[in-house]
Amino acid sequence: MTDGKNETALTVRADNAALRNKTSQVFAIQRAEAGADDYVPHVSAGQVKLMAVVAGQNKRHGERNALLIKFLFDSCLRVSEALGVRPVDLQRTPDGWTVRVLGKGSKPGVVAISASIAAELQSYCYRARIGESERIFPLSRSQAFRVVTEAFDKAGIPRPSKERDHVGGVHILRHSGAIERLRLTGNPRATQSQLRHKSALMTLRYLKTLSADESLKIQQGVELW
Repeated sequence: MTDGKNETALTVRADNAALRNKTSQVFAIQRAEAGADDYVPHVSAGQVKLMAVVAGQNKRHGERNALLIKFLFDSCLRVSEALGVRPVDLQRTPDGWTVRVLGKGSKPGVVAISASIAAELQSYCYRARIGESERIFPLSRSQAFRVVTEAFDKAGIPRPSKERDHVGGVHILRHSGAIERLRLTGNPRATQSQLRHKSALMTLRYLKTLSADESLKIQQGVELW
């Protein structure tokens, strides 16, 4: 048998573990409600992967839906840009893979994508018999929104609110991909190019958010009692 002191210690550790698990499921923006106004709402790479897994369970369009979610996150594209991508827009360079897009005002641009996503896109296009000049994701914006919001719900991840977080469920994948790229590279200038921000001040929000998020995680690991 354990004495009362040991039982209390076990209970405290269990409560702390439950609290950490609960906190990890909450948006960064919700954890920083009292923070700066320029804090960028985002979800983690692990949460995006979970969303892709549950989206892939759709019997008719599972592979397509999962790939769309991963592509939005990986490329940091706006939804309208991602929906316009064709197989011919995927380009392999000596340094890796890129995709050509039409940005705001039909302005052409080029962004990087990971080799694994490029391989998944090409494999999917081959099996789905998508022509070189056909759209990989022939969906409307509203259909893409449904794909992403259903993935949020099925994965049990709280959806962002435009009223509270000032971002929609699809656009937050662009934010989240940028935060993760910045986390992995530590290069704000490269992140600015990926997002095609005209002003470095816009990209600075991501750097400040990442710094605040990492600092918060450090403090959450401190046990004062």
